Amino acid sequence: MKARYTLPLWILGLALATHAQVVPVTLFNANGDEVNGTNLQVQQELNGDIGQILVQALDVQNITPTQRTINVKRYELTVLPGSQNYFCWGVCYDAAEAAERPFWVSQHPVVLSSGQISSNFYGDYKPMGNPGTASFRFVWFDMDSPNDSTWVDITYTALEPAGITETSAVRGFAAFPNPSVDGSISFNYDLAQAAPGTRLALYNMLGERKLVKAIGAAQGTVKLDEGELSSGIWFAVLERNGKALATRRIAVVR
Repeated sequence: MKARYTLPLWILGLALATHAQVVPVTLFNANGDEVNGTNLQVQQELNGDIGQILVQALDVQNITPTQRTINVKRYELTVLPGSQNYFCWGVCYDAAEAAERPFWVSQHPVVLSSGQISSNFYGDYKPMGNPGTASFRFVWFDMDSPNDSTWVDITYTALEPAGITETSAVRGFAAFPNPSVDGSISFNYDLAQAAPGTRLALYNMLGERKLVKAIGAAQGTVKLDEGELSSGIWFAVLERNGKALATRRIAVVR
């Protein structure tokens, strides 16, 4: 079972404590439903693309009779190691590693006149090939009256591709040494069966595939020599016909 990072309850209590006084905005999903104070579910099958993004867009309307300067803060509730997340409000931020920014406040508040709707909120989640669930709380608040606020929880679930599960297709997948200090690294794999289209792919932090090694046998070792991987964080993905079977996060340090 994968480890999880979970937000301490006292921090969540701080988020809940802001929900008093006036609700300044109403949140709408793509169907036009009001979703304030709800838990939205976003589910998607993993497609083998390490840069795959699960997205929840919302429209935000100022429902007060005066102009408001509205900002957003994001709390990580439960996240998976190796995944990434970010959001757009005013601007779109760069992705952050899970648990790197458990509390994140936008630096670009949006001014909304009475009745005005902003359509530039996106909550984005990058599973980085990892199946599982991650949850976040987003709180919209008035910069001049921070207690005037409302919230929504968004839960993202990255599903195994239909018909393929890590437990059934992959019996073992390990990288060593990890971290690697000279760039050389070996990957041991144990598949339930050999099949055409199986390969080991290496992706960088931007989701760019940089190296591919074909795999012909059900069990074996793939060795990478010094110089094949540059220094940094990499994601090794066992793939079959474009679908991810298992992912391992590795580090190369020089």
